[in-house]
Amino acid sequence: MNAFPASQNGGFSSDTDSDDSDVAFACMDFSGVDFGGDDDDVIVGEEEADVKASGDDGGSEAKAKDDDDCDEGIKNESLNVVVPSSSQENDQEKTSASSESVRTFSSSSNHAGKKNALSSIIFHEIELDLTEVDKKILAIEKDQLLPFSGKMTFDASSIGEDNDEVNELKELFSLLENGHYADILRSHVALGLFGSDLKDDASELTMIEQMKRNVLEYFSTETHSNSQIIRCAELEIIGIASLNLFLQLNYTGPSMDRGMKPEEGKEDQHPLDGINPHGMFRALDSDANTKSQGSTKTGVSVSTPLSSISEDIAGTSNTQKDAGIHSLKETNTTDAFHNAVLSELAVDGEWPFQVCIAPYFLLLSRAILSVLAEPTRPFRFWSEKENLSNIKDAAIADPASLGINSVGGANFAAGAKLLSGASLWNARAIVAHRRLISTKRDDDDGQTCPTLWNEAEAMFSRCLAAFCEKVIFDDEHRNTHVATEVMLEWGLAQHHFRQVGRGKKSFNKALEISKLEVEVTGAEGKRTKYQQKATAQYLVRAKPSSQEATVQEAADSTSEKKAHIEKQMIKHDEVSDDALLLEKIKFEEQDDNVHYNLPILDQSTLLALCLDVKNDNPMDGLTGEQMGAFLARVLHQHDDWMVYATALLERAWLECERTHGRERAILQIQALADQHSNRLTLTQSTFKSVEEDSAPAQDRLRNLHGIVYPPRWDMLRDLAERYAKIGIVTSAAEIFEELELWDDVVECYRVAGKESKAEEVVRARLAEKETPRMYAALGDLTKDPQYFERSLELSNGKFHDAHVALGNFYFDKGELRKSLEHFLGGLEIKPLMPTVWFRVGTISMQLSEWDTALKAFTEVVQQEPEEGDAWANVAAVHMHNRRAEEAYPALIESLKQNRNNWRVWVSKLYTCIDLKKYDEAVQTCMELINLKARRKSSDLIPTPEEKCVRAIVGGSMQNYHDARATSDEIALDSSKRTLTRVKQLLDKMKSSTKSEPWLFEISAHFNEEMGWREEVFNDLMKEYRTLQSVGWEENPVKISQMTTLVKEIFSYHKTNGTKEGLLKSKLLINGVMKKIRDASCDSKTPSEVAELDALLLDLEKTMASTS
Repeated sequence: MNAFPASQNGGFSSDTDSDDSDVAFACMDFSGVDFGGDDDDVIVGEEEADVKASGDDGGSEAKAKDDDDCDEGIKNESLNVVVPSSSQENDQEKTSASSESVRTFSSSSNHAGKKNALSSIIFHEIELDLTEVDKKILAIEKDQLLPFSGKMTFDASSIGEDNDEVNELKELFSLLENGHYADILRSHVALGLFGSDLKDDASELTMIEQMKRNVLEYFSTETHSNSQIIRCAELEIIGIASLNLFLQLNYTGPSMDRGMKPEEGKEDQHPLDGINPHGMFRALDSDANTKSQGSTKTGVSVSTPLSSISEDIAGTSNTQKDAGIHSLKETNTTDAFHNAVLSELAVDGEWPFQVCIAPYFLLLSRAILSVLAEPTRPFRFWSEKENLSNIKDAAIADPASLGINSVGGANFAAGAKLLSGASLWNARAIVAHRRLISTKRDDDDGQTCPTLWNEAEAMFSRCLAAFCEKVIFDDEHRNTHVATEVMLEWGLAQHHFRQVGRGKKSFNKALEISKLEVEVTGAEGKRTKYQQKATAQYLVRAKPSSQEATVQEAADSTSEKKAHIEKQMIKHDEVSDDALLLEKIKFEEQDDNVHYNLPILDQSTLLALCLDVKNDNPMDGLTGEQMGAFLARVLHQHDDWMVYATALLERAWLECERTHGRERAILQIQALADQHSNRLTLTQSTFKSVEEDSAPAQDRLRNLHGIVYPPRWDMLRDLAERYAKIGIVTSAAEIFEELELWDDVVECYRVAGKESKAEEVVRARLAEKETPRMYAALGDLTKDPQYFERSLELSNGKFHDAHVALGNFYFDKGELRKSLEHFLGGLEIKPLMPTVWFRVGTISMQLSEWDTALKAFTEVVQQEPEEGDAWANVAAVHMHNRRAEEAYPALIESLKQNRNNWRVWVSKLYTCIDLKKYDEAVQTCMELINLKARRKSSDLIPTPEEKCVRAIVGGSMQNYHDARATSDEIALDSSKRTLTRVKQLLDKMKSSTKSEPWLFEISAHFNEEMGWREEVFNDLMKEYRTLQSVGWEENPVKISQMTTLVKEIFSYHKTNGTKEGLLKSKLLINGVMKKIRDASCDSKTPSEVAELDALLLDLEKTMASTS
């Protein structure tokens, strides 16, 4: 049994078991993050509830836990507060005052009072009495904020009324339409909501809770004269602007860095000053380092990162100074505030990608849009598992204690429910939140972030019911457009969350709703400039619904804009003067070169169908050709900046796998990454290309939610990986360094032969901040175990990569016991490491710890069911423990994965014989013979052993005799079939393997049992000839075998009774006797000679009687 497959004996690369979240944790500065927390349950009675509701600190009533538990996260409170309508207020207050004692789940002694109630407010539903202005505003909100075809122009005069409140709303709509998102966040409304300093009791609230409280207080102010609908619309625009600004900075560009010449007089100002963050969080941004140095001033508490980041918490220096602003972050905030925001956005133990720009805007949009979309829903922590029963069974408290006017709160809930776009924009924010979470690409099984998935599923269900099952516009075309867009976005949400099907059904449903006719076919065409003969090419034909079916024209009114969009493409001729490929396939039939104009939404639908091809098929040449046909159809038009860019990016990814297209593809990816920046780059070398040839933010964002365009950090990471793959490792290292992916930085420099540079980078990082990952990287470079030990010391033994590295180190030294201890230590922290489990299994087998080995290999096959070597070793352990029944299924699974492993076939042969599965044993022998007969087979492959063949023949014959004795017809038929296969096996072995005397002996015995006398004699004579090897007469064992064989041959001739046969026997006996006597002339004559003399005397008597 091979317990050490070659593929498993090497060391483990650093990226085998790591993911992006590990990298993000390693480079974090945790100053500004509140890790305090308590997880004990608190029983709150009537009096205590009243005290807490009045705003006093109820922390003294909670039982504090040790500081060691501070990384376990914050539990979600579940005390419901029902804000009644005005007619029910007095009665409700009485009910609240006399409520029974309730149980709340408090996160810490400081998280009490208003925080507990605020986290779980539930408003009663009422109906608003809408004015004509309210109705017009709701109509404009629906018209402007739901998906639409083309560019929608806002008509301020449609509202009619002219006053300060309405004019301010008009201005917000206008700013949103023109892409001035930062100005919206600086508006009077936004600054009134979030621009003021924190209140005295704000330290009890997380950032997002404080945002929610400000929103509720804004709607609860009785002196405010605005209508609820105006205020809801204003808030929705602020939430959308915040989300769009986050997407602009991280996805589409243009960035807001200082690459362009700043406005005169504002050279020292950052474009995001005053809004990232708003004034309410200014203290957290400016005083975060004071907090990290021991100050008691906290400003605002933040959600605690979960235990998955504890490895780097231990390595964070309390005296660390503010790190400078990273070049990719492009923000005006400190790293401490940046980390504080990310801690609020952490979900289910998963940390957001560290190098993102201004995540505060996503947090702000999530707070606003989630409240608007579900005003009657308890606020929930994303980083905690929600206990629905707690919410359902929670008691009622007095809303007045929150400082919230009950009428205003109920009116807010009623007004928010009338907004048409809040649910869809909230769903979009949820998807953006999920895409921010760091998970290893292609390694997410759909189980990551279940909290966000549940929220997304519920929100999209509401959107599907509202927009796909109901008519919301008088215009049928607009209804179709909205329904198609929502269905498409729902499919893409399933793709991003990696759910089963990856959105396939939704894509097909969107295609059905849009009435887009798509045909995937083939046609003859030419792909290269000098191609003489047309060959079959994939072709996608697409025709929109009849009212839009127009053939493409050479030019139109927007041709100049489309020319700017088309400039994104890097053409083959721009890369090389001798490029072979045509820009487009030239089809033989002219009709195949003409295409209908497709609306932008239909182009997005084609991109979704292309994505579905990728999700449904292995990434091989055929899949690439089929995807290329969809992309080529989209690239025939250039109507939208981001749709066109997405098609270019997808095509570049495909061309990277082709020889003639790789250079253009790499440059295309670089160009698409550069267009995010305002700075001059290789592919963006003039200010004209930055300013005039680029699309504004609102144009880039208009159709972003219907396509899969990667965030900038993903695009740069992909570019760096492709650079590294083609050997441009130094440039790749620089990009990885910008992304703070330090493992990849070190690996690139190592491949480039710049180990000293890699070590320099690591030591520089360690000089800034000691982290477990950097010490582990230094250990990999220097091969010094002390650095791995230091890594474990910093992480309190929780950095699994250091354990694995030490395990490999001691394994290479032959210290198996130490190696096993470290491997098990790493697996205790991170069990999902199948390669490490495999190594544990092999070491345990060497140490004869068979139970540990079985557990290890069982873990491997549970995590990687296609790991054939692990299945084989599971079987090996069972065979060692004499458990053939349990070894058999493991061997079957192993052979499913690799039928060419002869060692597994040998193990199966033994197991089948033990289990008396003689049919399968025969088949296994056949497979071994076939493997050995292959042209380049290993010399180590054995032929079936003598003991195995004897066991198969004997067992098969015994089954046959037993079946005859019991008159079991079914068993008899089965045993006959088995004997037929045994006959075939013996014949194949005699003809294809090296002749061995035992093989003919077994065959003769088998033929005799079967009654085939002629075959018996032939086998006996072949056995005699194979025994006639040089020196047999001097070997006592072979002398005995020869004597027995001669007796059997004589017995056969004696039975036949022919004179000719007897004469042959006589000559045979005399010849054997002569050789034995001649060989033993100087020694004692073997006893077999006397036996042969007696046999010869018997032969002479037989001949005499015959004559």
